[in-house]
Amino acid sequence: MPTPTTKDAKQALYAVAGVADLAVSTIRHLPADAAKLRGRIPAEAVKTYGELVRRGETLVTGVRRSRPTRQATEATRNAASRTKAARTRVRRSTATTRTSVKSAGTSVRKAAAADTKAVKAAASKVGDEK
Repeated sequence: MPTPTTKDAKQALYAVAGVADLAVSTIRHLPADAAKLRGRIPAEAVKTYGELVRRGETLVTGVRRSRPTRQATEATRNAASRTKAARTRVRRSTATTRTSVKSAGTSVRKAAAADTKAVKAAASKVGDEK
């Protein structure tokens, strides 16, 4: 590795001094640059916001009008309709079953009462001679 010369050392010193001068110059201009940015940022923010709104509207409109979205919407409508129809069938079936059970219970009760009456009548005749 070559040994540094006096010329290299001077150049390094000058480079460091140049960096320091650039930093000081930049710092001196910061307040003016900051004032320019402060004036420019709100206008740019409003402009950017408007562009984002337009972009979002375009995207949402495209998604809404897309074929897969329309198909999914139709499938959802069909599923909701089928679910409603199934609910109606179950409700009616439940009502029919309830009526049938109640009717069967009544029939069994009447048959049991008739059987009881017949058994009592038959028991009372046991031992009677004619």
